[in-house]
Amino acid sequence: MSDMQRLMALLESAKLLHPVSDALSIVDFANALHSVMGIPDVPLNEKAVAIKGLIGEHEHLVLVMADGFGMNFVEGLEGDAFIPSHLAAEMRTVFPSTTPIALTSLATGDWPRAHGVIGWFVKLTEIDAISTIISYVRTSDKKPLSELGAGVEDAYSLPSRIGDATREAFHILPEQIAGSVYSNYWAGGVSQSGYDVKSPEQGVRMALEAVRAARSPTFVYLYLPQVDGLAHKLGASDEATLNAAVQVDKLLGTLATELPSNARMVMTADHGHLDALPHSSYSLTASDEIVRLCDGALTGDQRAIYAHVVKGKIDDFKEAVHRRCGSDFLVLTAEEVEAARLLGAGALSVNTRYRMGNALVLSTGNAVLDYRAVVGDDPNPIVSHHGGLTPNEMRIPLVTA
Repeated sequence: MSDMQRLMALLESAKLLHPVSDALSIVDFANALHSVMGIPDVPLNEKAVAIKGLIGEHEHLVLVMADGFGMNFVEGLEGDAFIPSHLAAEMRTVFPSTTPIALTSLATGDWPRAHGVIGWFVKLTEIDAISTIISYVRTSDKKPLSELGAGVEDAYSLPSRIGDATREAFHILPEQIAGSVYSNYWAGGVSQSGYDVKSPEQGVRMALEAVRAARSPTFVYLYLPQVDGLAHKLGASDEATLNAAVQVDKLLGTLATELPSNARMVMTADHGHLDALPHSSYSLTASDEIVRLCDGALTGDQRAIYAHVVKGKIDDFKEAVHRRCGSDFLVLTAEEVEAARLLGAGALSVNTRYRMGNALVLSTGNAVLDYRAVVGDDPNPIVSHHGGLTPNEMRIPLVTA
């Protein structure tokens, strides 16, 4: 059985979930949201229309993005908790199921195949090097891309629609990222206010104050990364991570209760989480055969790795991956990725095609392939990951109140 056939079998069995399906997607949600925000000329398919109906028309709209708070955390809460009690629908995120990719789809209303932000690490033609795309830096030395000749429009080639909203906008983010290059891109140039990431209740208070003080229709965006950060550090099932999920649930209950009657709160996530196990965690160095068969460093994430394989060596590359990782990873060509629509329906943009190279190394479950040492990134331990196609990573909630 070829790797493409194995992928189809895994999708058929629902051990992996396809981002483009009959299910609601975060791209459908993005377009519905943009329409509610008053952004003109937003194309709405049948699923986006359904989501728009769930959101409804309200004078004030508060969007809470709870990073990493996938359905695995929702289903771990008590049944009478706020989030499960107000679950309007389940959606699927994009692939790879990682923050910069999902948030860029949320900002643009389009799939990764179009917007080109396709991994945590992305190869940029403008600098001929690897970038940590959401941080807007060259990975190896953390130098800002602007100092290397790559502008914002080079890193994020599809414009964000968020700044085109007709509503007065308030963006509330952790202090560390408020005003960052990516945050400014995402918000469409709208200024952001920072809160102490260790005190998410502060962010909730700021959201309430923004709505209460408003004299015109508003859009308030609140970003909560607390669950995601703890899951990465301690694991998705660690007590501290689960307690953080309970805290977010209670805070959202407070937010919904204290908002005025002409306001709507909507909550979703960018992805879920799945712990990596020691027996299926692999790491690479520059001397590895897998790396030596590539023309340049690997990019993407640890469950979805892009490779620029040396011309004529793709079969050797596949064999090297399978020798090292067994059945834990598949190797697909760029043409197979496009045909399978993993990065979204439609042809890959020129930018996306360059950035992904000619091969994708895809985890079949919880396995990870850590190549951070190859690209010069800090190899800090990570317990729980995302980026793959497993249900734990792909299933996200749509909560309304």
